[in-house]
Parts: sequence; C-alpha cells; structure tokens
Amino acid sequence: MINRLTVRHLAVVEDIELTLEQGMSSLTGETGAGKSILVDALSLVLGDRADSKMIRYGHDRAEVSASFDTQHNNVLQQWLISQELDDDEQCHLRRTISTDGRSRAYINGRPVPLSQLREVSERSIDIHGQHAHQSLLRPETQRNLVDTVAQTKPLLEKLSTAFSEWQSLQKELELLQQKSQDHSARLELLQYQVKELEPFELSDTSIQSLLQEQQQLSHASQLIQSAESGLYQLFEQEENSAYSVISHVLSDLEKQQDIEPKFTNSIDILSSTIIQLDECANELRHYLDSIEIDPARLDEVEQQVTILHGLARKHQVEIENLPDHYQSMCEELETLAKLDGNTEKLQLKLGQQEQTCRELCEKISNKRKKTIGPLAKKITQSIQQLAIPHGKVEFIIMPMANNHFNETGADQIQLLVSTNPGQPAGELAKVASGGELARISLAIQVVTAGTRSVPTLVFDEVDVGIGGGVAEVVGKHLRELASMQQVICITHLPQVAAQAHQQLHVSKQQSGTSTHIDVSKLNKLERIEEISRMLGGVNITEKTRSHAEEMLALV
Repeated sequence: MINRLTVRHLAVVEDIELTLEQGMSSLTGETGAGKSILVDALSLVLGDRADSKMIRYGHDRAEVSASFDTQHNNVLQQWLISQELDDDEQCHLRRTISTDGRSRAYINGRPVPLSQLREVSERSIDIHGQHAHQSLLRPETQRNLVDTVAQTKPLLEKLSTAFSEWQSLQKELELLQQKSQDHSARLELLQYQVKELEPFELSDTSIQSLLQEQQQLSHASQLIQSAESGLYQLFEQEENSAYSVISHVLSDLEKQQDIEPKFTNSIDILSSTIIQLDECANELRHYLDSIEIDPARLDEVEQQVTILHGLARKHQVEIENLPDHYQSMCEELETLAKLDGNTEKLQLKLGQQEQTCRELCEKISNKRKKTIGPLAKKITQSIQQLAIPHGKVEFIIMPMANNHFNETGADQIQLLVSTNPGQPAGELAKVASGGELARISLAIQVVTAGTRSVPTLVFDEVDVGIGGGVAEVVGKHLRELASMQQVICITHLPQVAAQAHQQLHVSKQQSGTSTHIDVSKLNKLERIEEISRMLGGVNITEKTRSHAEEMLALV
C-alpha cells in the first residue's frame, strides 16, 4: 500500500505531504481546489509522461515522492529483489522534472529508467478515472481480468516456459536452415571435388612414394652408373680399390702388432671398415640387380604426378598438402551431410514443443470460456446498481489470427459493453463515457475483489453524473473494496465521502499573487462540516449538519 505522497513545486502545489492509511481514504474539496493534481502527481511518480510546463512558476524543478509498504505485496518484493532495488520491505519512488525538459527517476535512492517506475506501478497501484490511458481500456488488462478470475496463472507459467523453449527451437531451426541454404552450393562443390580426388587414395605416404618413384625412374641411368662406379672403386678394382688398399694396410699393421701394441685400435677400426665395405658392396650389387630403366612406368608415374600437380593448383595448395586438403574436404562434407539430419530432428522436436504449447493453450482457453459468462453476469449486475440501469457487459473470446499463439495463450479477449437499451455491445473505449467507464471499473474491482494482487486502487471522480441512492451504493462498494485493498477516492458526493475511513480536505489558498493548495486530514467534527458543505452548499444549517452526522454514524 502507499503510505506517503510528497509533492513539491508541481502546478499549484508548493509543498505538501499526504499520509495515507489502510482502508478507504476520500479526498474532498471545492471544484478547482486541486484534488486531481494529486492524482496527476501520483501518475508522474509511477512513470507517466512529464511536461516541463507542469513545474510551478518561479521554480526550476518539480519533485514527487511516494513511499509504499511492501510487507504484504510479495509480487513487488520479489521484483525489487530481482532488480537489486530492495530495501527492508519499503519501496520509495522519486521523480524530478526540470525546466530544461529532463526527467529523473529513483527507486530506493537508486537512479532507474522510467520503465522501472511503470514496473512498480503495475505491481502496486491501479488508477481508475476519466483518463484515456486507464488500464481497463487495454486488451492485456481485459485478458488479465479474465485470467485472474479463471485462476489460469499456473497454466500460464507453464505456457510461458514452454513458449520460450519453442521460440528458442524455432530460432535454432531458422539458423540451421539458413546455414543449410548458404552451404548448398558449397555442398555441391565439395561432392564434386571429393569425387574427383577419391580415385587417387590420397595420403601423405602415397604422395611422397609417388614423387620419390618419379625421381628414381627419371634418373635411373645416372643411379645405375653411380652404383656401378662406386662398386668398382670400392671393391672390384683389382689394385687400387678401397677394399684392396685397406686390406693391405690392415695386413701390414697386424704383422707389426706384436712389436707395437698401440696398433691394436687402428687394426680394430680397419677390420670394422673392411666388414662395412663388404656390406656396402653387397648393397650395391643388390641395388644393381633390382633397378632397371623402365620408360613405360616412368610415363605412367609422370602422368599421375602431372594430374596431381594440376589438382593441387586447382585447389590452391602444394602437392604435398593435397592429402590434408582432401581429408579436410571429406570432414566438411560429412558435417554438411549431417546438417539435413539435424534439421529433421529439430523440426520433429519443434513440432512436439508446439503441440505442448497448444495443449496448454487449449486448457487455458477452456478455463477462460467457463469463466467469462458468470463474470460478465456479475459485472452487469454490479454496474446496473451504479446508475447504468441498462448496462450490460460481455466478454468475447476469439482465436488469434492465423492460428497463432504466444505466452498468453491462443485467444484474443475483448470486453464489450452496452450502456443503453437497444444499443449493440461495442468496445469499451468507444461506447462508455468517462463517468460510465469509471463506474464499470469500480464494478469490476468489487466483483473481482480478493482475486487481484494490486494492493492500492485510486478512483478519480467515479461518481460523476450520479447522486442520491446510487451515490450511496457507490460509497458502499468502495468501502467494501477497502476491506481487502487500500482505496483512495476523489469525490464530490457526500454519500461517498462519508463511507471513508479517513477524509482528506483539499483547499486552494491565496497568498498575495501566489496560489497554492493545502491538504489536511479531518477529525470527526471537521468531517461533519465538510460533508455538510457537500450536502448544502454555501449556507450550512443545523439540519444539514445533523444529516451529515447521521451519514457518518450509519457507516
């Protein structure tokens, strides 16, 4: 509930502070005294549009503050905690407007955007009156009204979660499909290129072996000549071969070994060398036995190398890197091939999630349809007691266009009203006058009392155009509502003001050339005088006072 409203330098307000209590509070005063400016101030601190022209003349800034007790408003408490704006079960709002057009907002002393003031408003207070922006005119408010009475909140929470998951899957599928479309040409190219390289069975060893074979075949005559020459010089030359020279030296040193033991190491080295020369000669003989000049094979190998060089140039890689490039293309092709399979799986999952959402939508819709008839009947009965004798309301539920659904369900809900006999029901904003709209709002609040979470209701002249017994009914409705929610009512009717638990008097004061308004809480005697004024006008008689006292006593 709101427990304090402070207004400084706004329009005709110089500096006032209102202390508000639980139950019903009425604000009364002469026409033009400035009662509605207090509602305007409250709207400003709750995030309404500001105009620098609203600043009191002679001042650079207007300021409005409001304090709410959140002890019994768990919804607002949780929101403040989630936004890290909580402060010991208190919610203090502050809004400043400067002559330069700037506006600043604060929650519990922390600067916030205006949107967060509106978030607080939605969770704490609802203003009803002759204003085009009244929440009841909004389709979402009409839907929320039905949902509150139908108690669809648990289903809506499930739907919200399911719908969010459905949206995520849909985005994922769209991205996957877009990726698939973007890569269709790439897939086709990869399939062609892999098929082109596939016959070569590319690997690092195969390429290296092929290149090495090309070198060997193209230099076969030189290799044979080198091998034969080496074999001749190392082993087969009769007198000057390396083998014969080393053998001769080894033999001579061995003869002298008894005389010079130091020759032993050299003898061992030469003996080892003889063995290695012998092995080398065997290797060269084996090589010469295995190698041959093969022009046909050389042509075949060179053709393969030429083809591979051409493919390497085509793919803009070196021939040695062709196997890695081929493997990379195969892996990418495999990934793209899986894309279609992933798309199908995601489409299936998306369809299942949509089915879940639609089943929840159907359950929500069924609860709404069961609710709207009895709810419309109760509201109709209530508004007929509030000087709209032929008034009638009805709720229309229609499916969303194109079979759509969202986190609120698959329904479009509209509140229609007829206020005169023979008049077809029409949209609330187009059919109801300002006073009728306020009274319809009051009727709805009374009918749905106890089911709504907003703890404070403000009614700005809901009694316009009524009087007598109907005015008393309105007052009783408001007092009944105040047993469950805080009610603040601006009224011109004594029958309504008398029903309030506390009465605040708004008066306009002149001080030289300056005008300002004052707000004071009335005691019992002062209430009698104020209600007498409201009953009798300028000339207040004892009979009028007696009537006023009787009205207060009957509450």
